[in-house]
Amino acid sequence: WRAPAAARAAPRVAMTTVLAEPKRVIMKFGGSSVRDAERIREVCSLVASRMAELKVTPHLVCSAMGKTTNNLIAAGNLALMEGIVDLSVVKALHVETARELGIDETDAFQQVRELLEECEKLLEGVAMLGELSPRTLDKLVSFGERMSGRMVAAQLSRVGLTSRQYESWELGLVTTSDFGDASVLDDAWPTIRERLLAIPEGTVGVITGFIGKDREGRITTLGRGGSDLTASLLGAAAGFDEVQVWKDVDGILTADPRGCPAAKPVPFVTFEEAQELAYFGAQVLHPVAMQPAMRVDIPVRVMNSYNPTAQGTLITRQKAEQSLVS
Repeated sequence: WRAPAAARAAPRVAMTTVLAEPKRVIMKFGGSSVRDAERIREVCSLVASRMAELKVTPHLVCSAMGKTTNNLIAAGNLALMEGIVDLSVVKALHVETARELGIDETDAFQQVRELLEECEKLLEGVAMLGELSPRTLDKLVSFGERMSGRMVAAQLSRVGLTSRQYESWELGLVTTSDFGDASVLDDAWPTIRERLLAIPEGTVGVITGFIGKDREGRITTLGRGGSDLTASLLGAAAGFDEVQVWKDVDGILTADPRGCPAAKPVPFVTFEEAQELAYFGAQVLHPVAMQPAMRVDIPVRVMNSYNPTAQGTLITRQKAEQSLVS
């Protein structure tokens, strides 16, 4: 795998021991970070404060809320096996969250309602035909990211920021037709760069992670790496200063905390060290997710959305002076 020429020509960040504060960043938030109204409030407050205090220009990549992806798969299996269409758990989470946030009367949430109706019709088709193909499953799970992005964008607007939700394919993210494990096409990189940089200055784009479309316009999912891969790809293609992956841990730890309760976050690791940790069971980042950023020397920072003042872990190509990973 080799980054396309347009991406390789993107501005690179100088690899020094202490990097300058990034200005253009992709901030990726996982499902636990946007799982309910409280967490979405916290995430939007975090984005607003970083823009005000650190003068960063961010775009966001969001996963589906909480366990929504699993709940959509469960709804699909129920429709397939028993012919029952039941989207009540997914619907209740989004409706209650919107009500708590005070965004239930917004245009963005009206779009969420329409997506819920579309999802329900898809499940009715699954129940009627008794078939849930990989292609249909990809379309089914895509509703999670598409709804969460609209919720986050609406809340960002509510706290005074200019924000808009973007489907990844609006920004040119075109994939292979390998449903369930699609890869982004190399020739999509220049379009992604052009369209991401064309988002109006001052607008926070909230982009769907994990999903794309193939050349025939069919929704696909990225499989391994998921939304982290989307964030890494966007940052790399557009030549941003940094990709920030906001999780529910303080970064990459010195050891597996299940076997070593005294494990501490490592402030710096190389891409190679991070990949090695991932292959040996670390759950923080999938190796595939780091590849786009690694190829064009864009740092990836793992941060904790539950503890945003923690230093986190900065992943770069540069070799750390002393390895703390065991």
